[in-house]
Amino acid sequence: MKVIGAGLPKTGTTSLGAALKVLGYSVHDHEEHLVFNLENYLKLIYEGADASLLKKMYGDVDAVVDTPSCFFWRELMQQFPDSKVVLGVRDSAEKWYSSNVSHCLYMQTVNWWDKNKWYSSLIMLLSPTIRALNRLFDFICVKASIVNTWAIPETTSPLAPLGMSPLILKNHYHDYNDAVKQGVPADRLLVFNVKEGWGPLCQFLGQPVPDCPFPRENQAKGDGAVPVVDQMNKIDLVKNIRYEIAMNVGYIAIGVGVLGLGIRLLAPRVTLLKESLPWIN
Repeated sequence: MKVIGAGLPKTGTTSLGAALKVLGYSVHDHEEHLVFNLENYLKLIYEGADASLLKKMYGDVDAVVDTPSCFFWRELMQQFPDSKVVLGVRDSAEKWYSSNVSHCLYMQTVNWWDKNKWYSSLIMLLSPTIRALNRLFDFICVKASIVNTWAIPETTSPLAPLGMSPLILKNHYHDYNDAVKQGVPADRLLVFNVKEGWGPLCQFLGQPVPDCPFPRENQAKGDGAVPVVDQMNKIDLVKNIRYEIAMNVGYIAIGVGVLGLGIRLLAPRVTLLKESLPWIN
């Protein structure tokens, strides 16, 4: 591990990951974290696994960005003492909050497994992977302060149905960034806005500046679409969820069919038994 991306989601993490790949680093972004280490993160979060597990998870990876790895920046620093930390930031907390609003509202429109409560509950029953993801996202939402709060009236938030308070989120953005700045030695830390381009990043990492524009990934489109959300819905993990659901629906259908056939086969015998033993009635 050479580079730890400690920036919160929506601080240019996808662009940073793409830039690091251009510089020759192998990178695990949010997608790779889920595909390769979903169960390992659940062990770290809920089962008290030792932080040394992170070394096994990322021993062959040069860099990590985005959730959930960003919330383990302290532990990653300890496991990889020669690594450097890049703290992604936005122009302001307001910009970061607005980006979260757009992202989460778009997710609500396209995530087929999260259309309403009863449907989500049904999907949870049918897919072990969805249950695992839900446990991980519970942790991510708490760490990112994307949680419901009684302290702020719902009418003050454009994301009231999602439980996102503007005040809590913006304060958290500042508190989180301050914690990273205080917890990482100055010679190991770069506070970086992707708008700054190659210069600061390459100087910090001791890399030559590439002869190409700095990547600008995952920018919301005119229709509000968020590219990384659409991409996530196409990964193998989501395909596995669909497979689990289809298989379990099939098993249920077979079970119902067998039960129905059994009732039909037994019905004449029950009738005959009643006729031969009138006292049963």
